[in-house]
Amino acid sequence: MELKQLKYLITIARCKTMLKAAEELYISQSGLTRSIQSLEEELGMKLFDRVGNHLVLNEYGKIVVEDGEKIVNSVENLQEKVKQCYYYNTHLCIGSCAPAPLWQVRYLMKQQYPHIPFKHELNGNNEELLKKFNEKEFAALILDYPINRKDVICFKLCEEVLHISITKDHPLSSKKEITFNELDGFNFLEYNDVGYWHDVCTQNMPHSHTVVQNDLDLYKILQNQSSLITFRTSLTIPMFHLYEDRIYIPITNNEAKLSFYFICHKEDYSKVELIKEHVNEVDWTHYRREDFEIG
Repeated sequence: MELKQLKYLITIARCKTMLKAAEELYISQSGLTRSIQSLEEELGMKLFDRVGNHLVLNEYGKIVVEDGEKIVNSVENLQEKVKQCYYYNTHLCIGSCAPAPLWQVRYLMKQQYPHIPFKHELNGNNEELLKKFNEKEFAALILDYPINRKDVICFKLCEEVLHISITKDHPLSSKKEITFNELDGFNFLEYNDVGYWHDVCTQNMPHSHTVVQNDLDLYKILQNQSSLITFRTSLTIPMFHLYEDRIYIPITNNEAKLSFYFICHKEDYSKVELIKEHVNEVDWTHYRREDFEIG
């Protein structure tokens, strides 16, 4: 009995006719018939009864289908498990709660481990990320809080501080630092949804209004031709500073600071240990540049 024959029989049972089953299996009806006849000869019994012009599974065929489905599912689960194990051992899979620190790790991987295949997942749900990490779907995680466990290595990747970005003639341009309270009531321009920072700003500046623009070209026009305040962070300013003539002022509230941590299974740490050694060597002027993108 071959696994292929079980799959054929299960498909016939679901499709009700040989013709439909053959079409779904992308084989000829005669080829499907021969395969089932071969299975019946091997078992020494018929698996179908003919009722009028239709073939109907008899009690023996039903037993084969019922237990055969369990066998096929078990084999498919085994194949998937082996594939996942192989992929885990030959690729570096990392989950991250935020884009900037993930780019930092991708940059370092390209610099220090250019020959290691790299896969990543960006997910704002820390619980889902941690679940996949614990189930060994990820070799490492990037979270906005540390994890202290005996089975993991954890170290700080970077700190992100929210800034405002303003023109040089703006009334706030002379300030060296600023608070949410001082900004509450001003209007802001925001490109799309900046996730975590959008929520922080909305909560801490209830009297402010934000113009959210999804069109990048229109966003740039509004930024260049208006006095609306925009946001940057300490991680993105090195890149933006190259092509925009604006002043960046840090927001000093604790809510405007976020630290990110790299968490790795101890048994996988040898694959990424150079990340910790070179964590402060990232050139953020390349942030989101295609030549530092890893598929």
